[in-house]
Amino acid sequence: MKQYKKDFIELLVQADALKFGEFTLKSGRIAPYFLNIGSFYTGELFSKLGEAYVEALQDSGIDVDVIFGPAYKGIPLSVVMTSILYSKHNVNKKYCFDRKEVKEYGMKDALIGAPLDENTSVIMVDDVITAGTAIRGSVETLKKNGNPKIKGVLIAMDRMEKNNDGIGALKAIEEDFGFPVFSIVNLDEVIEALYNQEVDGKVYIDDEMMEVIKKYRAEYGV
Repeated sequence: MKQYKKDFIELLVQADALKFGEFTLKSGRIAPYFLNIGSFYTGELFSKLGEAYVEALQDSGIDVDVIFGPAYKGIPLSVVMTSILYSKHNVNKKYCFDRKEVKEYGMKDALIGAPLDENTSVIMVDDVITAGTAIRGSVETLKKNGNPKIKGVLIAMDRMEKNNDGIGALKAIEEDFGFPVFSIVNLDEVIEALYNQEVDGKVYIDDEMMEVIKKYRAEYGV
């Protein structure tokens, strides 16, 4: 496992963004783990989060003009990534994000930030994908607003789960739209880094939690 991935997993638990226990997801599933990017609410933590996204983007080899952040969690991600790319790597990219609701006054544009057209290459950034509903909505938004070339989707963690149709959520997106979905880390890597391993004196995945995760993956995993 690359060092930035290991560092990111440790950062997730240190920030209390990756939790283990019992969590009801939007899909109705009862999951033994939950990722909340909203836990990165300090300048230090969010800068480290942005650095991890930038590392993963550069590791992918994908070059784009614009980083697109779907509302809401993708918005600050797109901003911090462009800032870090310029300040630490001297790479000048643009960001863009959408509104949940178009205003009835002032600037009524559906998108804020860099203008998009058919020649613009874009990567979308978000936290996780479960069923893929949000990403599909963003694809439709982009089609209606410049129709840029989507080069891929970057998320924090691949839960490695099936969608509601019983197909791998990320694989379904890739097959439907023809662009890759990649993550900073996936669940296998999280388990590798945390199972019976201490982070700041605490074991987050012990034998008992590992058994719960195995049962959940037997039903929903890919």
